[in-house]
Amino acid sequence: MAPRQRKLRNYLLDAPLQLRFTAVLVLATLLGAGLLGIFLARALNRLAEQAERAVEARAAAAQASHELGNASLSKTLLERFNDPEFTAQLERQSRAIDAAYQAEQAQVAEQRREVARESTRIGWLVLLSVLVFALTVLLLGIVITHRIAGPVYRVRRLLSDLAEGRREVPRHGLRDGDELRELFDAAASLVKTLRAEDEATLEAVSVALAASDRGDGLRQVHDRLARRLHA
Repeated sequence: MAPRQRKLRNYLLDAPLQLRFTAVLVLATLLGAGLLGIFLARALNRLAEQAERAVEARAAAAQASHELGNASLSKTLLERFNDPEFTAQLERQSRAIDAAYQAEQAQVAEQRREVARESTRIGWLVLLSVLVFALTVLLLGIVITHRIAGPVYRVRRLLSDLAEGRREVPRHGLRDGDELRELFDAAASLVKTLRAEDEATLEAVSVALAASDRGDGLRQVHDRLARRLHA
């Protein structure tokens, strides 16, 4: 657990800056995904409505076929009412029509359930895709801002050292992939220039002290420069 926390802290060098920038990215992503989701939802609803109308048309056709078949049998039965054999045959046909109608109704009901399941599945798939995309943007935002926060952190330390009177020239440059190299190089060059000026001044003061009998003021300047250069 501790190594993971250290690794996360290494990526969050400037947590407020990085998290603000990443939050803007995530919000923009969610906004775009939300607009896209609205269009997808409308398209999905239209497809679902079309599928439902097709199912209803199939159900209506099955109902009409069932009623037409029964009407035809009834008419034929009236014409040959006194024929027992034919009556039995019509009853078998009637049962066959009813069975076909029931089977068709069952298929229609299953098709309705399939349309509902498919709509739900697509909805969850879209939602999951948006969440995964937002999480990916969050992680990428932290990684990208890490490449900016690192140089900003180094430059801020250099300026802080200058404000406190230290002239420590950076021994190492930025990492591969870091941004803001020009800014860091300019800050490092500034520190190097100020250090060179202080070293030249220290050398001049040292020479003046060696040639002077009374150099209390020069001694103070010398000591102050020495502390600044060797802090």
